[in-house]
Amino acid sequence: MKGKVIVDLYPGKGALGGIYTGLANTDSFYSLVVGCDMPLLNRDLLCYLSDLAPGFDAVVPRIDGMYEPLHAVYSKGCLTPISELMKQGRLGISKLFNLINTRFVDKEEVARFDPQFLSFFNVNTLADMKKIRELIRQIDSGLIVGRECSSHD
Repeated sequence: MKGKVIVDLYPGKGALGGIYTGLANTDSFYSLVVGCDMPLLNRDLLCYLSDLAPGFDAVVPRIDGMYEPLHAVYSKGCLTPISELMKQGRLGISKLFNLINTRFVDKEEVARFDPQFLSFFNVNTLADMKKIRELIRQIDSGLIVGRECSSHD
C-alpha cells in the first residue's frame, strides 16, 4: 500500500488545519481522523463510529465530558465551518461541534467496544512508551479481530 503525503493547505493552524486539509484532499465524503500518537486503536470502535456517520457532520467520542476529536469521523460538510473558524483564529477543534450536526458517542457506548478506553491512549513521552509496551504485552490477541465496516460513500 502506497501512502500520499499532503502538506497542510493552511500551515500553522494546528490539528484543525490538518483535518481541513485531509477532508479537502479525499474523494470520500466521510473521513476517519485519528492521532498519529494513538497506537491502540480498536477496529470495532472505529467501525462503529463510521457506521454512525450518515446523517451527521461529525461523530466524536466524549468520555466524562472530554471530547476525543482526533479519534472521530468528519464529513466534507465540515469544510466551510472549519474554514470560518480558521479565518477567525479559533483553532480549537471543539469549537466546531456547536457549528455542525455532531453525534457524540458517550462513555457507555465506547465501553461496549473498548472497556479500558485504550483507543485514546497517547504516546508522547518515554514514560508513555514504557507504559504502552506493557499494555501491548497484556492485550489479548483476540481483541485484534474485528468486523467489517459498512461503506458510506
